[in-house]
Amino acid sequence: MEAGVRVDTSGALCPVPILEIAKAMRRLPPGSLVELISTDRGLEADLPAWCDATGNTLVRMERRDAHYVGWVRKAG
Repeated sequence: MEAGVRVDTSGALCPVPILEIAKAMRRLPPGSLVELISTDRGLEADLPAWCDATGNTLVRMERRDAHYVGWVRKAG
């Protein structure tokens, strides 16, 4: 899946991954796709909850070895 922006927060724990994707989303136009990479297992719960709270769309979530990867489309 080809994202316009990749946010790699590997090594950072909650709440950093969500803070970083939120910061990236503020700079992007509606419809943009962002790939978030994290080593924090909490992302599996945090990213869907954040998307629900903000109206953004969680397109896909997967695990790659020690990494959790989510793709989010900006609302609007």
